[in-house]
Amino acid sequence: MKVTRIEVYPVSIPYRDPGALAEAGYHVILKVFTDDGIIGLGEAATGAASVRVFQARDISEIEHFFGPKVIGQNPFNLEKIIGDFQMETTVAKHQMSPTAASAILDALYDIMGKATNRPLYELLGGAVRKRFGVTRSLDDKPLTEMAKDALRLKELGYKTITIKIGDDPDSDLKKVAAIRKAVGDDCPLEADASGGYTPDVAIRTIRKMEAYNISAVEQPCLGMDLDGMAEVARAVDTSIIADESAITLSDVMEIVKRRAADVICLKPAKSGGIYISKKMAVVAEAAGIPCSMGSRHPFGIGAAVIHHFTASTPCLKPPIGYGSPLERLVDDIVVNPCIMKDGEVSVPEGPGL
Repeated sequence: MKVTRIEVYPVSIPYRDPGALAEAGYHVILKVFTDDGIIGLGEAATGAASVRVFQARDISEIEHFFGPKVIGQNPFNLEKIIGDFQMETTVAKHQMSPTAASAILDALYDIMGKATNRPLYELLGGAVRKRFGVTRSLDDKPLTEMAKDALRLKELGYKTITIKIGDDPDSDLKKVAAIRKAVGDDCPLEADASGGYTPDVAIRTIRKMEAYNISAVEQPCLGMDLDGMAEVARAVDTSIIADESAITLSDVMEIVKRRAADVICLKPAKSGGIYISKKMAVVAEAAGIPCSMGSRHPFGIGAAVIHHFTASTPCLKPPIGYGSPLERLVDDIVVNPCIMKDGEVSVPEGPGL
């Protein structure tokens, strides 16, 4: 079997609440054709803050860089294909787009599943779980509205609610206090600082937040500041999650060496797809560090990637950061979209993704 051609489609879907995030998700969908007649699907999900320039970048990457390297290749030869990508980027000093790479490589996985007539999780080691809970981040609004939104999410069955912090410690503490009061003591809360604090501010602020039973704080310091992350992780009782600090396999190695986080947040779209993310999970597992699952607000194809990865990765601990695109977006691109019920979703059972 060989790849014969690739078709690329820019697709945008509006957000249900466009003012809070972005007007729409501007993603890239692709079809990878083979000489056996099997077509693999992939998605480059550019994230909640996506804009058309990222979409145009990924289209260019796929059409002019990744696509030509895959034509004529056996889809099962992932190691060779990834090696070719990396060699070319090294020689040309080309900055590889991980979202574009993930679209190509995940489409090859879709082909493998369809060729063997098996759901993808069976090719990734088999399922350790087939149904899992979902978390949800609160949009940043006035406190009274955020409190109402948090209570609504709890009633919908979300297993953990994430509060965006990192702008101002005093207002962040007020957010956490108001939302804890709204949802009660039985609803798990996390906070995501998106690298907004310096280490000293993070330590002071997280210690105060511990009075409100925050289970974890994601990325308290800048992604590049692993020393600062390690300082915070040593100083507080709350679990520290690395997100922007964990983009590549070597990033995970450095986090492990420095003990810069208690949990590593994986997002296949940000790291080049399933195959590379699996390697990142193995390194974390060997170090005894659990993983969480985030997202970049993908459409149905990217959501299936997240669910197959979650089903087949033992060190990844649900709940996960994304259930169904219909939670965020006005529509989806698949015929039978994933539906969240009672705060949980299930892994797809058809061939491939």
